[in-house]
Amino acid sequence: MKINYLFFLVVMLVDFLHSQNWLRIDSIFNPSGVLVQNFSAPFFCDIDRDRDFDLFLGSSGDRVEFFENIGSRTNPKFLRDTTLLHFIYSGTSGTNSYYPVLADLDNDKDYDLIIGGFNGLLYYKNIGDTLLPEWQRDTVVFSLINQMIGNDPKPAFADLDADGDLDLLVGIGESLLGGPTPGITIGFRNVGSPSHPIFSIFTGFVTNIPDIGRNSYPTLGDIDNDGDFDLLLGRDLQSFVYMQNTGTPQYPIWTQNNSLFSGVETNTYWKNPTFCDLDGDSDLDLIYGQSAGRLYFYKNIGTANNPVFQYDPSYFTTIRIDGNASTVSFADFDFDGDFDLLSGIWTGRFQYFKNSGNRFYPIFQLTSTSFSNINPGSYSSPVFVDLDKDGDFDIVSGVLNGRLFYYVNNNGTFTQNTTIFSTINVNGFSVPAFCDIDGDEDHDLLIGAEQSHNVRFYENLGNNQFVENYLLISGVTFPNYCRPTFSDIDNDGDLDLIMGKIDGTLIYYENKGTKFSPLWVINDTIFKGIKVKQNSHPGFADLDGDGRKDLVIGEYDGNFTFFKNLFAIPTSVVKEKDFTLGFNLEQNYPNPFNTRTKIRFSIPNLDHKINGKIEDFLDEINSYHKINFREKLNSTNDFSNSNNVTIKIFDVLGRELAVLLDQKMESGTYEIEFDAKNLPSGVYTYQLRFSNYKQTKKMILLK
Repeated sequence: MKINYLFFLVVMLVDFLHSQNWLRIDSIFNPSGVLVQNFSAPFFCDIDRDRDFDLFLGSSGDRVEFFENIGSRTNPKFLRDTTLLHFIYSGTSGTNSYYPVLADLDNDKDYDLIIGGFNGLLYYKNIGDTLLPEWQRDTVVFSLINQMIGNDPKPAFADLDADGDLDLLVGIGESLLGGPTPGITIGFRNVGSPSHPIFSIFTGFVTNIPDIGRNSYPTLGDIDNDGDFDLLLGRDLQSFVYMQNTGTPQYPIWTQNNSLFSGVETNTYWKNPTFCDLDGDSDLDLIYGQSAGRLYFYKNIGTANNPVFQYDPSYFTTIRIDGNASTVSFADFDFDGDFDLLSGIWTGRFQYFKNSGNRFYPIFQLTSTSFSNINPGSYSSPVFVDLDKDGDFDIVSGVLNGRLFYYVNNNGTFTQNTTIFSTINVNGFSVPAFCDIDGDEDHDLLIGAEQSHNVRFYENLGNNQFVENYLLISGVTFPNYCRPTFSDIDNDGDLDLIMGKIDGTLIYYENKGTKFSPLWVINDTIFKGIKVKQNSHPGFADLDGDGRKDLVIGEYDGNFTFFKNLFAIPTSVVKEKDFTLGFNLEQNYPNPFNTRTKIRFSIPNLDHKINGKIEDFLDEINSYHKINFREKLNSTNDFSNSNNVTIKIFDVLGRELAVLLDQKMESGTYEIEFDAKNLPSGVYTYQLRFSNYKQTKKMILLK
């Protein structure tokens, strides 16, 4: 079946809308647009022939991911596309997901896809064209080779004998079902033709290439620009092995060179490299994945003939834990007015992500702090909670063995309290969730567990006296490997219950009672379509300051996924939003849009609020908001019911493209149309300015 590429690209982008109430936004935790999984294996090519490099990314997950470069040749920006490889679902049953490479194996001027992995080398011929790939499985070309290379091979293609066709090197990994020695590299010469390859084993291509230990991950490129192909070998160690070609384009002679890549970090292991001129300066840069999934970019700051590789952290920034089993707990730990993030990890330590942005736009950064070295045990699941009511955040963590660990925060110094939870044990994978479920102003406790019958609920009778009381969770059915949290999802003033499952989905019990007496009713619609790959751990916080609690899910592969809350806000909540945010700006139709879209914005009646209801409002919110709002009043005393409003459109480089509005506006709700027929497809921003207030959001144009 031929893929309708444009249709599926639309489906991919609308995939952000997992449910009409939740908008998935990957850029919060993946500013570059690239989501990674453990053991990442990158490969770049210009698949859509737009003169920039797109990314194919293998991993230990169940499919190869594709990220289109929606930026430029010199300034890449990536957008996940789930459609290009829609019919190539990966995994161990018949397909691969480990090591993708692209090469024109049939000499028809487009890229074919070869994936190394559990089933050897799988070949998907591109029978489409240069702009519209169509994949067709070929089971012949590599049928004999697959009997020689095991089920963990990494391929690399190049014309190693300068005869006009592509030859093959295969690095051998640790095959689960047996195979050649891990760490060796096997050479195959193309004895067929450029359009009909026939690969025959040829030791001359690998003479002098050593066994590099456990795994061999080869990549080829003319690194020194001398007209022949050099070889870089990644491996299951902390360093590369570089084999410089000191022969000729017809006869490679491999000579080990230990100096060129000596400056590459040696802290991470399992390095899987590729070369690409990603910054468009006409020399080859180095990009590699590693065991925790992060992509490292080493820019060539030398020349094409004399390369010098220097790490550039601005590429492929991702916010995730350095390992598996991320969890989610939010609190304003540093009391700067925004939400910080706390996560556990399978190794047991806590990982703290400080929000260095603000309460309208979060920027999370992994940050060392006073509790970074605390380690209660493997598969920690810490939560922030002011259990001793002293105004700062303590930490309670579950662990693999099913117990709870309590660390008291005393002016930034954490001390373990071994008595409060000493008798509690849920016999595996304890996950605590605190809530005031009975409205008595103390913290009650629900503990998720490996087995559903071991889930426990403790009512806090006061002074942290925890007593089992299952009447307060009557009617709730718990799953195995339950990861619970409480949040007022529907903004009705009481706490609802949300639980993550091992399959990556969420269970939602709406509280139909009150904040003093809960009544649990399962609701299957609120989170319908919301799913991550494995072991979802939900957390909620209003991360964009719009009065709605957004969703972040931690998952087993260490990633965090952000979903913006799009629910309508009750009037009582809008009152606070109008003061703390000031304005509402939104694109009227879901991203992406084609040529035309409408932008809706609202301006509150600020004179009315300022002239009579400030103190009533301030009494309703906490001290931070009081300070924040008074500062806003002092800096925005020129607010009035008639003030100048501008709405402008910018490209990804920040260049102004259009002014949609620039005039005085009365308070009210408005809608303005944006016609983008003269702009290319891509990501744009639209910005509202009103007096000293500014708000900026993104839109996706797809033609």
